Amino acid sequence: MGEDLGTRLLSKHKRADRPAMKRLVETLIPHDPGLGLYVAPRIPREKVRNALHDYAEDVSESEVLALYDATWMDNAKDGAVFTADRLVFQNNDFSPTQDVRYADIVGVEEKRKLIGGRSIILQVNRGRATFDLTLDFSGRPRACKYVVAFLQEAMTHFLDEVVQEGGVEADACSGDGDVPTDPAEVCAALDALHMRGVLSSSDLRAMLRAIGVSPDTDTGESG
Repeated sequence: MGEDLGTRLLSKHKRADRPAMKRLVETLIPHDPGLGLYVAPRIPREKVRNALHDYAEDVSESEVLALYDATWMDNAKDGAVFTADRLVFQNNDFSPTQDVRYADIVGVEEKRKLIGGRSIILQVNRGRATFDLTLDFSGRPRACKYVVAFLQEAMTHFLDEVVQEGGVEADACSGDGDVPTDPAEVCAALDALHMRGVLSSSDLRAMLRAIGVSPDTDTGESG
């Protein structure tokens, strides 16, 4: 058989709804140069071009909805760009570029560093593999909470797209013979991912709410 239900659900790439994602960006990410956060259409063109030239070469200027400038020099050559369906980021010149679709994110966690900085740990699922990526906010820790809030909502947005009242609708465009998903089976698959440690408790509750299931059940967490 193919991928298990939980992995298929969490890694499904849905076509991005740009207007909806633009509203989400504008609601959750402030345009605040002091935090290194910029929201279109007020992003300085030089910053966008520097980011695209330095680490986000596969992104076009018109795709960028928001930008995080992580540099001390305010040149945006490190940081992140956010589009309607993904974020592309580079923490510094010595780290690789990461291109992450929101539909592949299964966990978002803010981490406090000993020296006062912040970082975001992204749990990313691709196929049968789940791994962590770190987006660093050492230089601008106050910006971290806004990006966390946006990424958590972006993660669930793609699940919401396939939700109907009472359950999850079938992907009518797949053409592969899929049948409507059993909500109980979805819950079991999500709970299994949570028990394996690849889905956080808060994200589990958000996904259960998204499919119309009360999260007020035992999710295996203690305390």
